[in-house]
Amino acid sequence: MGTTTLEGVGVRSIKEIKEWLTMIRQWLSEPKNWNVLHRTLGTLCWMSSLCFCSGDLYSQEQKVIVVVGAGGSDDYQQQFETWADNWKSAITSAGESGPDFVCIGLEDNPAEQNDLLRLKQALTNPGEGTAELWVVLIGHGTDDGKVSKFNLRGPDLSAVQLHEWLIDQKARTIVVNCASSSGGFVGKLKYPNRVVITATKSSAQRNFARFGEYLSAAIDDPAYDLDKDLQTSLLEAVVAASSQTQEFYLEETRLATELAMIDDNGDGKGTPSDWFQGTRAVKKSKANEPDGFVSNQVFLIRRGTEAKLTIEQRETREQLERELETLRQKKDALGEVNYYQSIEPVLLKLAKLYQSVGSEKSVDGQDSSLSETPASPDK
Repeated sequence: MGTTTLEGVGVRSIKEIKEWLTMIRQWLSEPKNWNVLHRTLGTLCWMSSLCFCSGDLYSQEQKVIVVVGAGGSDDYQQQFETWADNWKSAITSAGESGPDFVCIGLEDNPAEQNDLLRLKQALTNPGEGTAELWVVLIGHGTDDGKVSKFNLRGPDLSAVQLHEWLIDQKARTIVVNCASSSGGFVGKLKYPNRVVITATKSSAQRNFARFGEYLSAAIDDPAYDLDKDLQTSLLEAVVAASSQTQEFYLEETRLATELAMIDDNGDGKGTPSDWFQGTRAVKKSKANEPDGFVSNQVFLIRRGTEAKLTIEQRETREQLERELETLRQKKDALGEVNYYQSIEPVLLKLAKLYQSVGSEKSVDGQDSSLSETPASPDK
């Protein structure tokens, strides 16, 4: 601990530290003071247990690192800073219950700055208790056919480097690359329990990508809450932002030079964002499990019931909803009666889970297939 750090907590010299320790020893030498200390510690432990059981602190399991790359020009730099501010505003609007937020790339000392090193340090030490780690890359990207990179002030970040720094993370990681040529990151970042979003379908889409602008505005906008669960998932925001991006090119009568990709099943192939209608893919890839399921379980800001769920309850909820998704895909093969008989026990477990946290959310809000349920299986 350096002198500056000591001054930050009100200690300015070694002499003061020694005087402070002497006072503590004298105070503890009195038996009656030990009783006071024990009672105080007991109260603090009790209060701490209450705090950690409250839903307000669950969101602190999230950490969001927004990296602003080298703009290359004042115009691009201003745009990138605005997009980063949108992410920050969305997070700070949630108050203390919002995720931990770190921004890299906007410091005022670029001559001494190594943003690559700063990012590595932030990823190496995400913080104890981090269960969900977001890395949002805002800027330009390049790809020479072999290496995909994100442009930083100083040394650039390659997809391979980012993968290596994330591979030992116990937390679920969400990588959102809003740069041109970002499609090359999909295959390089494939890994279990990881969500990868890119602004472009391939590394060959090298023109300036606008997807990041629309995503930064949609990431917590309730207007894009398609399944009406009172919050906007990452998938919902990506689909909305991609649609707005395509509308931009149509209105400008220009050839679209970007198409966002979603990869959250770990196969490194990804699914084009225009394959989705709402939160469901209307086209199927060769992968066993379609993309979109996990990213629809991820929220930048957890609200309502989502904020009250513990890590274990979220894992249980996700497992149950994965069972539902698997059954949905087998609906035609199972037949109507068998299908509804199969989903009933899963839906009951979901209902009990939400009841346990005092949710007002009905199971109907969780599973759209209930609206298809006939009055009687015989009809």
